[in-house]
Amino acid sequence: MATIEEYTGGTIKKGIQRALMYFDTISSPEPDDEESRHIRQKIDAFEPLIITIEQAMEYIREAEAIALGERVCRSLHTGSVCSESVFLDGLAVEMVRAGKARSAGVDEARKSLETCSVRPLIISKVSGKHQEICPSVPSECVYWRAENKGIRCLKRKA
Repeated sequence: MATIEEYTGGTIKKGIQRALMYFDTISSPEPDDEESRHIRQKIDAFEPLIITIEQAMEYIREAEAIALGERVCRSLHTGSVCSESVFLDGLAVEMVRAGKARSAGVDEARKSLETCSVRPLIISKVSGKHQEICPSVPSECVYWRAENKGIRCLKRKA
């Protein structure tokens, strides 16, 4: 499972970069392949959910802290659009403390997500709790790339 420390320390990028490089080198993952199993385990730990803006706003309104900061995947794709993720609760507090995000209110978080309204929103677990809402860019996103390679990991929130 990804932890807040992996986000604030930047090591989360290395894992994502490794997975993206793996996806670039295979046509489809072999189920018994050690690398494929490892990546699947890591992705599954995030329990990524595709959510609507209304569902995102429920998480945001219930959060004890909110912050806006660069999408993790954007740091690997610097020319990308829609660069801000919404961080919640403990992840928000620690990302601000690490200088990787800025505190925000409910309205500012909504406006940030609405700026990228054509992008699918994904919420991911960090340290065991859904704390990152990302306006994903499917061509760059590790989850969408996994899906394209046959690793089913994205579910829709009911």
